[in-house]
Amino acid sequence: MGQSPLNDTRSSLLKYATVCLNRQPYFRNRLRDKLIQRAKKLSFCDAYDTIDEILFDLSKSGYLNDQVLANGYVRRQLSKGYGPKIIFLKLLRLNLEKDKISLAIEEEATPEAQLETISKLKAKYSKYDRYKLTAKLYGRGFSSSIINKAFDVGAFED
Repeated sequence: MGQSPLNDTRSSLLKYATVCLNRQPYFRNRLRDKLIQRAKKLSFCDAYDTIDEILFDLSKSGYLNDQVLANGYVRRQLSKGYGPKIIFLKLLRLNLEKDKISLAIEEEATPEAQLETISKLKAKYSKYDRYKLTAKLYGRGFSSSIINKAFDVGAFED
């Protein structure tokens, strides 16, 4: 006796989800989009409820955790020289919830981490004067308070 179409749909999509997650971590919404595309490709009808169940099960078992990914994303973007405002916008474009974004930025983009990133940018752009560097830092998403703090502690030399 064969499997029911619902079980076949679920097993196929679950297998695809695990293959995707084995390759790289995904945010919940991105994995949902991939599963929807896969369901359409395989001509599964009304797979949305099944996809939501799969995502719930993966979240419950710890394979899908948006907060951990958001924290890592913030650390990675800080190391690339971006400030909290730009990181916030980038995470919004990934359809992450605002409260998770705010929590990740609060936990990872501490003032000390931001000052360290600014000092690296200062070394990279040492040929710029103070005003051009300040404009560059604003463009990178740093707040005026952190930029002023970086200048006040003597981290920059004229």
